[in-house]
Amino acid sequence: MNVATAPTQHHRHSPAPPRRRLTAILTAAIVAVLLLLITPLPRGFQGEPTGDPTLLGELEGALGSAHWQHIAAAKVDGDQVTVAGAGADEHTKFEIGSITKTFTAALYADAVERGELSEDTRLGEIWPSLHGDVAEVTLSSIAMQRSGLPAQEPALSFGDGVASIMANYLHTDPYQGDANDLVSSLKGVDVGEQKPEYSNFGFAVLGQAVAEAAGMDYGELVRQRITEPLGMTDTSVPSSPEGLSHGYTASGLPAGPWTLGGSAPAGAIRSTAHDLSLWLRATMNGTAPGAEAVEPREEFDESDRIGWAWMTTTNRTPDLTWHNGGTGGYASYLGFDPKSEQGIIVLSDSANWVDGAADLISTDDASQSYAQPSEQSSEQAGARP
Repeated sequence: MNVATAPTQHHRHSPAPPRRRLTAILTAAIVAVLLLLITPLPRGFQGEPTGDPTLLGELEGALGSAHWQHIAAAKVDGDQVTVAGAGADEHTKFEIGSITKTFTAALYADAVERGELSEDTRLGEIWPSLHGDVAEVTLSSIAMQRSGLPAQEPALSFGDGVASIMANYLHTDPYQGDANDLVSSLKGVDVGEQKPEYSNFGFAVLGQAVAEAAGMDYGELVRQRITEPLGMTDTSVPSSPEGLSHGYTASGLPAGPWTLGGSAPAGAIRSTAHDLSLWLRATMNGTAPGAEAVEPREEFDESDRIGWAWMTTTNRTPDLTWHNGGTGGYASYLGFDPKSEQGIIVLSDSANWVDGAADLISTDDASQSYAQPSEQSSEQAGARP
C-alpha cells in the first residue's frame, strides 16, 4: 500500500477498562510502599541521649532534620569540656574523614622543625624515580592545597577504575591500593595549574612523603609523634575494617568502614570526641606537635584562608579555624577560635554534613546582617540572597 495514499482518520482513544486502571494504580502504590520501606525517612538523632542535654539540644537545632543515626560532640570553653551524644558518648569511635589531614599537616610541620624536611622539599627528592613536573611539586604546595595534583588518585588500570566506581555504588571503601601503588600512580600524573584546589590525592602523597622521610609507616608515625605524646589512646590509623561497625549514607543506607590503604593520610583516622578535644585544645594553645600548621598562609577562596590543611574563615564572628571530614558512612567537624578559646567537635555515623555545628560558637556574618535589617534599608535587606 502506498503510504502517501493511505487513508487518514482521527480516532478517539477509548478510556482504559476499569480493571486495567485499578491494576495500574495498585502496582504504583505497591512500588511506592516498597521504596518507602527500603529508603528511611529523615529523622532526628537515634539512641539514648548521653552527656549534657543542653548541648545535645543546641546541636539538634543547629543540624536540623536528616537521616541521622548516632552522634557524639564535645564543646570546649578554655579548660572546660562539655560532652553530649545520642546512641554514642565521648568514647565512641568514629571515622573522622578529612580531619585526618590536620594530623598529616602537623606531622609535616613537625618534620620541618626536626630538620627531616623543608618547605621547599620536592617530591623528586623523596622519590628519585619521579621525573618531570610531578618531581618538582613541593610538599608545602600540597599542604596548602595548591599543588596542581589531581583531586583523586589516578587509577593504575582499567580494572582498578571500575572497582573504585563500583565501591561507590556498593557503599564500600573505594581506596584499595597500598602506599607503593600511590607512589606508582604519581609517575603518570599530569600536574595542573598551582591554584587553590582541594586534593585528597595530594594529602595522601604528603603523608606518605613524611612517613618516607621518617623511615616508618604512616600509622606508626601518627602514634609515635601525635597520639602517644598527647594521650589520645582511642585514636589510630586502622589497618583493617575490623573494630568499627558500619556507618550510614546520607539517605540512611548502611555503608562499610573505610581504611583507605595508601591514601590513609587523606582521611583514614578513627577517633572519639574525647580524644579530639585533646587534639583541639593542644592545637589551639600551641602545645601539639606541628601546631604551627594552623597559621593561615594563603587565600583559598572568598571566605577562607588556608594554613597547612587548616582553614580559617574570614566571614564569621569570631572567625574560626576548622576542618571537616566525610567518608562513605561518617561525617565530622572540628572548629575553634584561639582568642575566645572556644571550640566544637561533632562526630556522626551518617554521611550528612555536620558543619552547621560551627554556629554553636560563631555567627555567620551574612546571616547576622540579614537578621538585622535596621543597619540598612528594608529594601536592601529584602534583596539579600
